[in-house]
Amino acid sequence: MGKDQRRFDPALGGTLSRRALVQRATGGAAALAAVGAAGAQPRAARSAQNTDLSGKLTIWGWEAAIASLQTVDSAFQQAYPNITLEYVQKDTGDVYQQIQLAASAGSGFPDISVIEDSHLAQFAPLGVLADLTDRVAPYIDKVNDYKWTQAQVDGRTYAMPWDSGPVAVFYRRDLFQQLGLDPATIATWEDYYAAATRVKAELGASMMHLAKARGESRTFEMLLWQQGLGYVDAEGTVILDTEPRVQQTLEYLGRFWQEGLAADTESWTDAWYQEMANGNVVTIPGAVWMGTFLKSFIAPEAAGQWGVFPLPVWTPEGSRSSNDGGSALGIFETSEQRDAAWAYVEFHLGREDSQLTMYRETDLFPSLETTYTDPMFQEPDPYFADQPVRALFAETVATVPQAGIYTVDYQEMNSLLTAEVQRFALGEQDAQQTLKAAADAIRERTRRA
Repeated sequence: MGKDQRRFDPALGGTLSRRALVQRATGGAAALAAVGAAGAQPRAARSAQNTDLSGKLTIWGWEAAIASLQTVDSAFQQAYPNITLEYVQKDTGDVYQQIQLAASAGSGFPDISVIEDSHLAQFAPLGVLADLTDRVAPYIDKVNDYKWTQAQVDGRTYAMPWDSGPVAVFYRRDLFQQLGLDPATIATWEDYYAAATRVKAELGASMMHLAKARGESRTFEMLLWQQGLGYVDAEGTVILDTEPRVQQTLEYLGRFWQEGLAADTESWTDAWYQEMANGNVVTIPGAVWMGTFLKSFIAPEAAGQWGVFPLPVWTPEGSRSSNDGGSALGIFETSEQRDAAWAYVEFHLGREDSQLTMYRETDLFPSLETTYTDPMFQEPDPYFADQPVRALFAETVATVPQAGIYTVDYQEMNSLLTAEVQRFALGEQDAQQTLKAAADAIRERTRRA
């Protein structure tokens, strides 16, 4: 499967994108918009508000993103009564296709668009996004540091980060207890592997999902990101076949395929959901948004049976953090209402109240770190046996390393790597051959060193 709009943040289920899944999880745009009608009042504006700003802003996005933004529109319209908003809902792939078509034509852009981090690096260098460097300056130290990477080109910034995708391990408490297994003892990935052998031997279950022929590279990417690795290094040089830790990571996953410790089930299918719901799969290394899906439609009846623990480490001093997904808002260079557009972006993404409202109502984890001191993050979560999981993810996201994953060539690189990893999973080639083939294909296609 080509890595198009349905691939990242996260993947699709059948014809459902992650945005459709979020919409399914949150109960529909109309309900979220209704929440916005009674939205929170501003705690404090981040810059002096010019309430005389006027104009009509056109905003592109997919259904779930628009629904989330609309939860604070009532408060925005109170602060800026002369600015009207027109949302144009598109499938995620259509958003990117339309931006590309507008770039070719030199016209046809909206004022603002939602853009996933996995695609942002593709558009930032094209000259179609407005330079926001001076406007975002007050937020540079208030937003997750790694989130700025995709938004910047040659030291200039072209988007404002919105949500992040910190990763941890979701696990079945009841099944761990049945094994007498304490998640606190899974400190390293070797500990995780040892637990997987027990899960198979004593429960007849799988430790995680890891499909073969219809697999994707999501888990592999997350484990690389955790180590500050990726497709390329900081200079843009392909490292898949030159960095030993990349091969070691793939060989680690290979043990799960070779020993039958992972379920060979395609992601985002009914069978995949059922294996999590019925306990046939006992852990999910995944991003914060997975909690939303578990609660809402994958396993809503399993309240109290799930918990979360940080990623195991690769080395004693290694990171316990990674990322999967995330998005931003960009203003287009052709907009004739950039001040009004920035007022919208800043109000929605730069205010703690706005970000907290969107997080509470639509579960999009804020990149704005000043929200993490809010008492909301310490609230017990009944679904996770009253574990304060928001606090865990707030701690985790603070140490997500920089990694060469979401680059200008990400879509191509991911597609080429995935095809080779599938062959490895099926036993058709070893890890070294896999990474050499993927790296050579990427170098040829992208003209990278």
